[in-house]
Amino acid sequence: MVPKGSPSLGGPHLDLRRLDGQAALLFGPFASWTTRFLQQTGSFTDLFSSLRPDNLATLLNTGRRNHDLVRYLVAQGLQGRASRMAAVREFYPAARPEDWRLIDAGIRVQALKRSDRGAVYFGTEVLSAADGTLAALLGASPGASVSVNIALEVVRKCFPQLLESPDGLSRMKAMIPTHDEDLKPPAAAERFRQVSAEVEAILGLTPRPQPAGDRGPR
Repeated sequence: MVPKGSPSLGGPHLDLRRLDGQAALLFGPFASWTTRFLQQTGSFTDLFSSLRPDNLATLLNTGRRNHDLVRYLVAQGLQGRASRMAAVREFYPAARPEDWRLIDAGIRVQALKRSDRGAVYFGTEVLSAADGTLAALLGASPGASVSVNIALEVVRKCFPQLLESPDGLSRMKAMIPTHDEDLKPPAAAERFRQVSAEVEAILGLTPRPQPAGDRGPR
């Protein structure tokens, strides 16, 4: 459940975790903003130091095109404890202030591109040096759905020789059988179904039963 008016950058939710062997109920995230780029060693002048004549227009254009996001971040940053507890009670009405404490989860720097024309994307992007000696990940914290693709992109950009050798390619195929296959064309539909069935069997998943007479999407 995402509260009305919040942008699509990860709506607040309850999350049950085990920390140091004990069950803990987490709620968040509460969005905010800062001019620092690093959590521990950053300076409040980081943002201003990054501004130059050739990128100032991009920053201003992004703010102009994202009024709702700017208002949301400012409002979130100005929240007090009572407001945050009210948000928790939308999900857990019995929540008591004495049972909860606020934790600073970290800082995320948003990369803006002139080519995006003011649009803000909350995905991930891998940047690498031309000689392949350095790679960096920008954007949201990668989850299971994108971590493998990120690792593969780093290998392709920084260690292409590993995939050019027969031994390296065979090892990659052993881990990802469809590594060098394109499963998007209609002609690959049967291969896609085969691979999906193999993965579901390995993970112990079972197909969702369909109602009688339902042959699936048309």
